[in-house]
Amino acid sequence: MWKYESPIGPLFIKRLSNGQYGLIYDGTVWEASHSPQVEADNVYMHCTGCYDWDKLDGKVSDEPTDLSEWELC
Repeated sequence: MWKYESPIGPLFIKRLSNGQYGLIYDGTVWEASHSPQVEADNVYMHCTGCYDWDKLDGKVSDEPTDLSEWELC
């Protein structure tokens, strides 16, 4: 599991029971894909389906650019 302390609160990328990796915010899985890197890329691009995060596109200057910048938990 990976964690990013974002301006809206912690975002997590976690392996789900179906084998995919989900983006989790506030207890909700917002999207899932085959790779944690895809999820990290979507966070960076602000295209996650989570409006609270996506609306900050262009307003956050320090979001991680790839999975290596997330905290491994």
